[in-house]
Amino acid sequence: MSDDPVPPLPPVDPTTAEVPAASLSPELLASLLTSGDDELAAWTLQHALRESPRAVVYDGLLREAMHLVDERWASGRWSVADEHLASRTLMRALEQVRPKQGPEGRVGPVAVLAGAAGEQHMIGLVCLEQTLQEHGWTTANLGADVPTEDLARYVAENEVSLVALSASNPARLDALSAAIGAVRAADRGGHIRVLLGGRITEPGGPSIDPAPDWAGTSLVEATAYATSLENGGGGATD
Repeated sequence: MSDDPVPPLPPVDPTTAEVPAASLSPELLASLLTSGDDELAAWTLQHALRESPRAVVYDGLLREAMHLVDERWASGRWSVADEHLASRTLMRALEQVRPKQGPEGRVGPVAVLAGAAGEQHMIGLVCLEQTLQEHGWTTANLGADVPTEDLARYVAENEVSLVALSASNPARLDALSAAIGAVRAADRGGHIRVLLGGRITEPGGPSIDPAPDWAGTSLVEATAYATSLENGGGGATD
């Protein structure tokens, strides 16, 4: 367990309890995650989502909380067990705050999301999946560590408008390049756009060849790019 106690909270029903917006801090969320409390973590996210758009909450509160987890793990204050528990708890909490989709969510443009071969980090793709769903996209999240040939086959067999890939470790560079190349080769109509997220896209990261159409770590900007595709835009950017 972590050495930073969870800020005191009264017993709550996460579906009905109210909480002052000012108390929704990254420190609170990080502590809840490392305590394995997915219900209260989801409760915290749900209240934040009442105040701000999903992409803003995920770029801000959620990202900052996980940055604290990573920072405290790197400094030795928290253990690998704490970091793994936080990630698993967050995935369960995200499932609880998933946007509800009506029938229109089954007929929107299709976005395929996948971790490059060898990539295990999925939080960013789950967050992107949810923001795209809120903006009318139909999503197919293929999960972590998707073999390049299987990704290409899926894209070739389905009507796809966007492929969102994720990679964190520069060791995934070759797999990532292969995935982008395979998607382009499978795109007979030349209309699929490739979006890339993850730490590999941070400033100072490696150059990627072939280059994606959009790369970055901001969900707000990634969602804006996807929206531009629906509106007939979608030129390459970075």
